[in-house]
Amino acid sequence: MHLFKTKNVHLLLVGCVCATYSFAASADSAFQDSKHIDPFLGLEFSSSINAGYGFDDNVLHQRDHDIISSNYYSLKPTFSVVGQRNTKNFGLYYSGDYRRYSNNEVKSDGYDDHQIEGIFKWELGIRHHLELTGSYNQGHESLGTGVTNGFFFDNEATQPSAATFDYFNITHDIGKTKKKIDVKYTYGAKYAKGNIVLDLSREYTDYNILDSYQSAFINYLKNENVTENNIKVTFTHQYTDRLRFDYTLLYKDFSYLDPDRNNDELIGAFSIISQLTGKSKIEATVSKVQKKMQGSNFSGVNWNVAYRWQPVDYSTIILKTVSEAKEPDNLGDFVQSEQNSIAWQHQFLGNITSYLSYKHISDKYHIRKRKDRYDYLDLSISYLFRPKIEFTLGYKHMLFHTNNSADPVFIDGNSYIRKLGYEQNQFGLSVKVAI
Repeated sequence: MHLFKTKNVHLLLVGCVCATYSFAASADSAFQDSKHIDPFLGLEFSSSINAGYGFDDNVLHQRDHDIISSNYYSLKPTFSVVGQRNTKNFGLYYSGDYRRYSNNEVKSDGYDDHQIEGIFKWELGIRHHLELTGSYNQGHESLGTGVTNGFFFDNEATQPSAATFDYFNITHDIGKTKKKIDVKYTYGAKYAKGNIVLDLSREYTDYNILDSYQSAFINYLKNENVTENNIKVTFTHQYTDRLRFDYTLLYKDFSYLDPDRNNDELIGAFSIISQLTGKSKIEATVSKVQKKMQGSNFSGVNWNVAYRWQPVDYSTIILKTVSEAKEPDNLGDFVQSEQNSIAWQHQFLGNITSYLSYKHISDKYHIRKRKDRYDYLDLSISYLFRPKIEFTLGYKHMLFHTNNSADPVFIDGNSYIRKLGYEQNQFGLSVKVAI
């Protein structure tokens, strides 16, 4: 695999980067959401819709064979309503993501994703603040990703030892639902130097299980459903108007259908948020993680560091590095993941904005001899035609490589060989309109 398939992509990137240097203007233009005020209740309504057309050269995330490309149509509506009554603030937010493919081979892989979130804030007094949040996300996992990562097609014969879509009767993307409830209590004056924050949350992740799936795959999905409970206590110390320290103690509990997969984490973290200068800001967190599983324990150090530099009003660069231990798979093998990324946003001619980002992820398994590499490149140019109308031309490149492409997946007590790794390119043109 190569990072770019054609020389045309090289020329596109060089041309767009050079263009950002050609002209520069004050960043005085930005997309404006429409806001409508209800004269009776005083509620504020806002909505927009984003319609797009694009091309995906590897819809099903296949490594070498049965790579299917397709044009697609997309629609992304948003809607929100917010209000305030005395010391109470509340908001309801909806966003949708609809996509349809024109290629008949992947028509069934179109999807309708929905996300709803409600937020309620209540100032109980000068030193007491309560925030309630609830969210519902009806999404999906594309074939070849998530629980079907490395699955492939076998058009000649069904192989019981291979992780094929045909063997498990998988004909389209896997539905996935997430529900989360969060309660946050803050003690301390709003702009005091010190506050104590208690945060309790519970999140449910459930896969949509179809009767048409093969019985082993049904049991596999049931055992991937998880409930996560979090208890977090944070002490924030505003040392100066430009410097803040956070001290956090976090407990996580993960519950599965199979009790042998249940595990918990205890995390102690220290964070620093500093506005170094008028043009630069850093946010850094270092945490000590103690993970307890049924068969073994894990201890490690994680970090999350982000640096933001804005030398001028119309140009911003963000550097980020992250190290974290991911939730273990059904074999109890956890992954140490390291991420490094850079993003650059630049505005010129007052109403044209370019965005370029690159992210590299390296995953190392601790039990199996396996290392994965992910590379993501994102390039877009947006033109603000009117304050409430914006056109965007975008390109995305994704590359997944592993040193163990046949690493099996274990489903209902049996192992199935996979074909891990893929390369994907997407081009798209969209228009966003505030309603």
